[in-house]
Amino acid sequence: MKKIYLTWSGLSLIITLVLSSCVQEIEAPVVNEVPSAVENTVEADLGGENLRKSPNGVAYQEKFSNQLQLIPDFAAGFTPELPFPAWYPGTGVGNATYIGKAYSFINQRAFLSEQGPVTVGAPVTMFHAEKLEALGITNVPDDVSSLTTDGKGNTIYFKNILNVTNPVSETRINFVADVEIIGGTGIFATASGSGKVNGFFNPGDGKGETTLRATILF
Repeated sequence: MKKIYLTWSGLSLIITLVLSSCVQEIEAPVVNEVPSAVENTVEADLGGENLRKSPNGVAYQEKFSNQLQLIPDFAAGFTPELPFPAWYPGTGVGNATYIGKAYSFINQRAFLSEQGPVTVGAPVTMFHAEKLEALGITNVPDDVSSLTTDGKGNTIYFKNILNVTNPVSETRINFVADVEIIGGTGIFATASGSGKVNGFFNPGDGKGETTLRATILF
């Protein structure tokens, strides 16, 4: 489960995201539109096939440019003054080890708890099912809240464990997340491992970036 504990100063920044992104629509990444400036990560950099089969796993890294959207849960009491409860799905394009040019899909749910605003991982298929099916990705488990794919049959499933945010300005919220790798498709069908995500997003327009460093066994 992924949780984000926000300070009340951070809450005011999230409200900005509500006002600007409620009218936005998330579109699936277009396979031929990955920025050319993003360099491919070559398997040889990590020692090739032999190192990939290490019993202790090998290094894995990915970097994405992301776009988040807010989808209010009016049935559960959402109001513009307090942007909870709501879902925050998103997509990204970038680069990943063993994949090269890659695409990400994410989803999370925000709500108020006794500790304040909290965000937990939500099923990635909730808002992305049709887009994923178009890429041949089906039967994704409900505990997968984000995934990385090459759009050609190789996908890594992630379960978000914990995410702590740090609002630094009106246009930037930093966060650090712990994730678990829980399978996938293609060469990642039996993948396992864990890692940490460092990233940021702009609460005004939902744009941001993430970098994941993990140890993966597959």
